Amino acid sequence: MPRYTIKEKEMIRRIAVIYAVGVAGFSIPLTHGTFMFLTPLVLLLSLALLLCCDRDRSKGGQLSRMLFYLFVFIAGFLVEMWGVNTGLLFGSYLYGSGLGPKIWGTPPLIGLNWVLMIYLTSAIFTPLKRNLLNGIILPSLLMVGYDLILEQVAPKMDMWSWQNDIIPLQNYLMWGLLAVIFHTVRYVMKVRDHNRMALPLFVVQTLFFLSILLLN
Repeated sequence: MPRYTIKEKEMIRRIAVIYAVGVAGFSIPLTHGTFMFLTPLVLLLSLALLLCCDRDRSKGGQLSRMLFYLFVFIAGFLVEMWGVNTGLLFGSYLYGSGLGPKIWGTPPLIGLNWVLMIYLTSAIFTPLKRNLLNGIILPSLLMVGYDLILEQVAPKMDMWSWQNDIIPLQNYLMWGLLAVIFHTVRYVMKVRDHNRMALPLFVVQTLFFLSILLLN
């Protein structure tokens, strides 16, 4: 575990407070709709925070990562668009209004969500020795574990919902496959994300979804 500075600890505290307020907002019927509207803003805020705390300033490294995450955003969005309009990839599901405006039934923010998840799980394992286990397998498994929780909460936040309220196994298999593909491309491109806020943010987000799941 890294030793955080006083400034970093204060930032972690503020992140925790923001998400704790979100849990309360989603749990109160009177404010549920308002906080559902704020979900895209929180996603963008989380990405902005990570960018501010990013520790890789090398020009070559930044260019590679920009190209890689542009690929993740576009590929993630297109795969989700294909999936939601055909039901062939993840199963039969529909996006709600929780992730903002949609193009052909798919919110562009879902592409940013893929960027966020790949970045977080990448940065968590970057301090460890670079190998296939730490670079591809463990980050991908962490994403699948995160999705196991997220899928239960998404309908409550009107992000997306499943036909007959049944989450098919193929959704988790496809999520895991995409995670492996994205992390493999990142590994081959030698993209290494250095960000001490990645682990705290991942933990806070996971606790956020778990809390909503248990309280609603």
